Amino acid sequence: MSTGLSPSDIPTFETAGIPARFAGLIEAALPEGGELVAARAITAPAPHVVAAELREFSGFDSNFGLVAKRMIDYIKEDRGAPTTKIAASLALKTICQILLNRISVSYLLSGRAPRIDELRFVLHGKAPWVEIFFDPRLSEEDFELNPDQGPAELFALSICFEEIIQVFHRELGRRKVAPSVFYSTVAVSIISPFLVLRRHGAKPSDVASLMRAYLASLGKKINGGIVWRQRQQEGLTEYAPRRKACCLKYVLPSKPHLCSTCSRSTETTFFDEVDGPAGGHSLPDGR
Repeated sequence: MSTGLSPSDIPTFETAGIPARFAGLIEAALPEGGELVAARAITAPAPHVVAAELREFSGFDSNFGLVAKRMIDYIKEDRGAPTTKIAASLALKTICQILLNRISVSYLLSGRAPRIDELRFVLHGKAPWVEIFFDPRLSEEDFELNPDQGPAELFALSICFEEIIQVFHRELGRRKVAPSVFYSTVAVSIISPFLVLRRHGAKPSDVASLMRAYLASLGKKINGGIVWRQRQQEGLTEYAPRRKACCLKYVLPSKPHLCSTCSRSTETTFFDEVDGPAGGHSLPDGR
């Protein structure tokens, strides 16, 4: 059975902050899982990158249409996507992992949400097309938490996500990627760090509980991108995340299989605990 869960369904006894609970998942997982997650955090650029053209968000926004077109053309020509619709869906999947995933990781590891005016973008004409960094002029003091100033960190995070998602939607949403696919892809990229830890030994029920709380904090559209399969185990209800709609990656000639969170799959491997090092994951973020 699949169901969308509202914030009221989240267990109220779990009152610790999301980053603190995420740190507990890292401790419970194999070291490789934590290392893979940490490698995705946003950093300051290296000196050779500073010499490149670092763009503020406005520059990224105004140039993203060209980046999106190049991504779509590449996926059609080099990866064999049969239609623009499929290529756009996979371009969105790629760009969400490049940007939203790294913003999510930075918040989860530090407890502080990146602000849109702190981010700098480098645009490329070939894969990975975009790199994201913090403004190299920022100092450690700029990242200190001050609860007396500005919005709460989860609220600041949702604002940062919303600004970037609006750019994605303008160029890759609308008539290119259906809303259900669009927000499923957005949501999966944001919770990807949790999936890494689950694949490296963190307890599935603990991972699912924290993912549900995290998504519920980010607004109705992102939260609605994931539906939850349920099972009864020893008198308890366990949850497993599934995309609301398939991204169609499986139609590519080199990918004749469904993703582990795919809505089309009849199997739910998320419930199964991983014992020992996870194998067979070639993506940089460990999925």
